[in-house]
Amino acid sequence: MPDPTASPLPPAAEFGTVVRDPLPEQIANRLVALISERQLRPGDRLPPERELAVTMGVSRASLREALRALSLIGVTEMRQGAGNYVASLDPATLMRPLGLVLALSDAGFNELFEARKLVEPKLAALAAERATEAEIARLVECVEASAAGIGDDEAFMRADLELHGIIAAASRNEILERVVGSLAGLGVASRMATTHLEGMQARVVRDHRRIAEAVAARDAAAASAAMLAHLEDVERRRLAAGKPRRRRRGAIGTERGGTRIRP
Repeated sequence: MPDPTASPLPPAAEFGTVVRDPLPEQIANRLVALISERQLRPGDRLPPERELAVTMGVSRASLREALRALSLIGVTEMRQGAGNYVASLDPATLMRPLGLVLALSDAGFNELFEARKLVEPKLAALAAERATEAEIARLVECVEASAAGIGDDEAFMRADLELHGIIAAASRNEILERVVGSLAGLGVASRMATTHLEGMQARVVRDHRRIAEAVAARDAAAASAAMLAHLEDVERRRLAAGKPRRRRRGAIGTERGGTRIRP
């Protein structure tokens, strides 16, 4: 007999519905899970398609579609005549497809700058405390390379990326350095959308010079403040300019990604 004191069950609609993912997506997610669990490692050769399809209980057509998707996002690679292999899983390579998402998404830009403002000022402060004299010299060289590269989008962006990379390495915090490294692909897409803005490159050089001077002076607070001011200025100018325009010819490009794969 039902308990009259029990709370009534909510309507069925509140539970939502369960939607079955397409089979190729399930296959891809299973292979990604095996890689995450270290059962598959970079460079491992996958079983032949016929054998793998039987093992997973799927058709070869669905398996091929899943492998194509994983290949497009850099998780696996197809070697002519040799089969399918787990790729090197280099973070920068894996982040490239997200660069396209960022290039098309205002929300992506906002979240990228939010992440950078949380991480990079702290990296600059740590670099001021821990950078070697050789790293400080390289920062100065990057500033001069940026100044010389004004008007040349590709050269300017390379110097820009290198400066931020040196600061991350000089922090001597491998976890934070990897976080910044994993954003490299997104960073390229971000710079592609802002480097053409009028006066932007000159302002970036000014900001970079202030950051480098603070690091060289071993002033952690000033380095952190200079980095935050730099990121806020770029973000503010991009928002004022509106939706990013198509980049000029000759600038660094990004690769297109594949189908949705859950991490």
